[in-house]
Amino acid sequence: MDRFKNITIIFLLAVLISSDLAFSVQPNTSIVGNWMSKPGQFNIVFRVSKNEDGSFDAYTDFPGEEAWDIPVDLILPGSMDVRFDIYNIRCAYEGKISLNGRSIDGKFKGPDGGGMPLVLEKVDNPPVRTSKRPQEPKKPYPYKEELVSFENRLDKVTLAGTLTLPESPGPYPAVLLLSGSGGSDRDQLIWGHRSFLVLADYLTRQGIAVLRYDDRGVGRSTGNYDTSTFEDFKRDALAGIGYLKTRQEIDVKKIGFIGHSEGAVIGPLAASESSDVAFTVLMAAPGLSDFDGLLKQFTDGYRANGASEKAIAFKSSILRKIFYTIRQEYDLNVARSKIKNLLQKAKPELAKLSANERRKIELESMDTFNFDWMLSPGFSSVLRYNPEKTLMKVKCPVLALHGDRDMQIPKEDLKGVEAALKAGGNLQYTIKEFSGMNHLFQTAKTGSPSEYASIEETISPIVLNMISDWILNQPSE
Repeated sequence: MDRFKNITIIFLLAVLISSDLAFSVQPNTSIVGNWMSKPGQFNIVFRVSKNEDGSFDAYTDFPGEEAWDIPVDLILPGSMDVRFDIYNIRCAYEGKISLNGRSIDGKFKGPDGGGMPLVLEKVDNPPVRTSKRPQEPKKPYPYKEELVSFENRLDKVTLAGTLTLPESPGPYPAVLLLSGSGGSDRDQLIWGHRSFLVLADYLTRQGIAVLRYDDRGVGRSTGNYDTSTFEDFKRDALAGIGYLKTRQEIDVKKIGFIGHSEGAVIGPLAASESSDVAFTVLMAAPGLSDFDGLLKQFTDGYRANGASEKAIAFKSSILRKIFYTIRQEYDLNVARSKIKNLLQKAKPELAKLSANERRKIELESMDTFNFDWMLSPGFSSVLRYNPEKTLMKVKCPVLALHGDRDMQIPKEDLKGVEAALKAGGNLQYTIKEFSGMNHLFQTAKTGSPSEYASIEETISPIVLNMISDWILNQPSE
């Protein structure tokens, strides 16, 4: 599952915002302009402009990741202090402006609160976007767009999102978009691609209403993403269905989900419990309960580091044992004790690997190996999820799609999805494997995540068309 992609992916999520905070500094100092990290540091740019009413607009770019125009809340707590809050990716930069107003000395902070020193310098010509995203829509749109919010009352969480409605008379069929892992905003920005913006735009133009929202704890939604489980996300999704039912423009008998990757876990969980869900579309859904797909994501990284197959096999064996321990043991203290014991027993085998081999598989010492993050609520949910059991309970129509070059969730999982639906007695399903497509349903050469940013296509038009046609052809009850 793709919950644990390289940390750089979290830097790629965004929606539009502005701030109107005042700024009072030394006469020669102005926050307006382009602020870029010094050469040799983490590559980031902040761009600040001032509006006629005195308010500021701020955006950040990550040129190396092809992520551009990510909105920022600009906070100015003191005459020389500045904070750029990149709220959609739960990161921030805090610093102090120099007396000459040409640099900012500060720290970039990630979602976990940790940070790294970073010096920004004022530049006239920052890097500009060279990548193309031809499918991203430009305003004005030929449909209605509303900023909305709805509440998961049980968890006291408010989800903020965007609802798009066709211009033609309703009522319309409607879909709720469920994002993949990692804490996504409503556009599911991944490697410079706003995949949910493109998907929502296409479907709305075809006559389908679309609600997309920031995950809890991300963007403008409340809650805590890091401590949330699949059950929490399921309740958020059902709250979204409840909101759509209150809109008079929506055909309440034609409301469904489109879930991508982890979202294709949440969709079946919610659909299996609610008769309000008329259909669900699964894009790159997990369909097998073993850990092969998850382990492959780790081993691919070690292989890219140049690790030997012997070292990779050893680390894979360790991870598999840890995963099974967490799946079976719900008491965290007991699970932690069992994992420590198995790590101690594996010390002699680790000692047979050279220091260089151990470094390449990120296991230099059993005593210092950090596995606590695997015990987190989110990762525990991944390990304990049984797709076959859940999918057997789904009775509404299902469209399941997969790319044959998906390197994050193997295409074999699609067979698991079909087998589970069939075993559960659901014959209202359509299964489709797309040739030459990756995890994001881009037309790809190899399917490697390293290609995502360089591919201009955000989602294949073939996939968009199939999803739209399938939804519009769903009969009313």
